[in-house]
Amino acid sequence: MPPEVQPPLYRSPSLKALVSHLTGAGARNILDLGTAIGTNVEFFSRFSCRLQIVDLPGALASKELQSVLKADPAAAFRRVLPSANDPFDVVLAWDVFNYLTREQFGAVTAELGRLCRPSALMLAFISTAREMAASPSVFKIVDGETLLAQPQTGAVRPSPRFPPAEVERLAAGFAVVQAVRMRHGIQEYLLERR
Repeated sequence: MPPEVQPPLYRSPSLKALVSHLTGAGARNILDLGTAIGTNVEFFSRFSCRLQIVDLPGALASKELQSVLKADPAAAFRRVLPSANDPFDVVLAWDVFNYLTREQFGAVTAELGRLCRPSALMLAFISTAREMAASPSVFKIVDGETLLAQPQTGAVRPSPRFPPAEVERLAAGFAVVQAVRMRHGIQEYLLERR
């Protein structure tokens, strides 16, 4: 029987930069747009923060929201994302933007901008490869600079390969603080709310 293939571990300079902003800071509100992962919850429990998880890909996959997402992306995101009562200091977007159209990308970042404090940070991974997993990967934090990336399927689809200038345009309201092109086909972004 062949050995089971292990998901790749990799160093994330953008995660490291984000964690350095959290270290020693006061209470922070963090919005995670991926699935709930116990190791990530445990990791952020070391900091003085409140972590809210919204499985954005899972929510948008519902039949009810699919028609709204096509007709009015902003309305779909307003339904799924939390209220702005307690603004966020950090957004973990992981690779979610890769699975949105350009219009949806712009609509969700506009909504996230409304939910974030000035100077809030957003971590996003944009595919630079020709193909990517057919659905968003699960990212498990191993330590303050290491991630375990777990594709949810072996199936692939074409990658939108958003160029850096387009990422900046679509993420209006956020400015790129750090962009690092990784060897494994990902451009990491750390963006700051203006």
